[in-house]
Amino acid sequence: MKKIYFLIMSAAILLLNVHTASAKIWRVNNKSNYNGTSIYGDNLGGTSTYPVFNQINQAVGWAAVVDNDTLYVEGSTTVYASATVTKKLAIIGAGYFLTENPKVTNDALEAKVSQLTLNVQGSSVIGLNIVVNGYASDGKVYVNANGITVKRCRIERGIQFATELTDVYILQNFFSNISATNAFYTNGYASFIAPTGIIFNNNICQKTLNWNAWPVKQCKNNIFDGPVNASPNLQLQFTTSEFSNNILKTTNASVNINGGNKEKLTYNIGTLSTQFGTANNNKVIADMTTLFIAPGTSDGKYQLKTNSQGSKNGSDGTDRGAFGGAVAQNRYTLSGLANIPVIYKLTTSGVATQSSGLSVTISARTIK
Repeated sequence: MKKIYFLIMSAAILLLNVHTASAKIWRVNNKSNYNGTSIYGDNLGGTSTYPVFNQINQAVGWAAVVDNDTLYVEGSTTVYASATVTKKLAIIGAGYFLTENPKVTNDALEAKVSQLTLNVQGSSVIGLNIVVNGYASDGKVYVNANGITVKRCRIERGIQFATELTDVYILQNFFSNISATNAFYTNGYASFIAPTGIIFNNNICQKTLNWNAWPVKQCKNNIFDGPVNASPNLQLQFTTSEFSNNILKTTNASVNINGGNKEKLTYNIGTLSTQFGTANNNKVIADMTTLFIAPGTSDGKYQLKTNSQGSKNGSDGTDRGAFGGAVAQNRYTLSGLANIPVIYKLTTSGVATQSSGLSVTISARTIK
């Protein structure tokens, strides 16, 4: 069994390295026996030069891990501890809903992290499952620097911002309704100044997005399916220079975008004319069951039916909602898989001979 695991990991790392030049890829697996001094994750193939770290913070603190490197956080049955990133790194997880969607994994193990703090400009996180694990501070990504990208993650609480940030990219995520109701958080200080340049595109958001009159620079191709709250059931509140191709699935929800000025609201779908109006190619569809496929997986159920009223009629000629957009790699991706090759099946005869060796077949695909 251990040999098969090594075969899988070796193949995965080989495929990952196809996409890298000088930057290095480092492994993190909380089943590693790494202790930081004398044991380097040798139970999972680690060495003193290239350890397999047990936790994200151990990798961040390793001297050889430098700006522009990548941490690959491997799936596990155990939740990873909270982590603080103090270098410019790309952090890639295994995705989520791995038991639901086809051809997304070979072992169905997710990389669950209780909370992640990003302190260095230009850092990014892709494919992690940010979960609540016993603390009120869990389930969040804490954005404390400019130019941060949070992409293709499942997030149970939300995104918390430091003050006076610029250029934060929140793309293709799944905001779960498991815990809390709102997607955005301030840092809690009265002196808080909201970020400028938030890009919020191609997300599935089972939360409200109430951000007072603060700005969201661009809000495109999202599906909002927040909880039905008590009156006035306010689901969306912020200012924006572009709000297009979104679908507000929550029945009879209230919105307050740009103080009620609908000029920047185009090609959206809601259940009431009071939400986005019917001008500027906005649509009212009272019965949302006519729009989405059924049945479906936790995120797959938000795909549009073929020839639905939202199909291929967005501002760019593609579908409205999270699975639309002119550039395929910018659309929501099932299970939040990173745009790297994914091994979803490995088979072997189980018998090796001296003459022919061991026959192994790897099934993989490249995610958009």
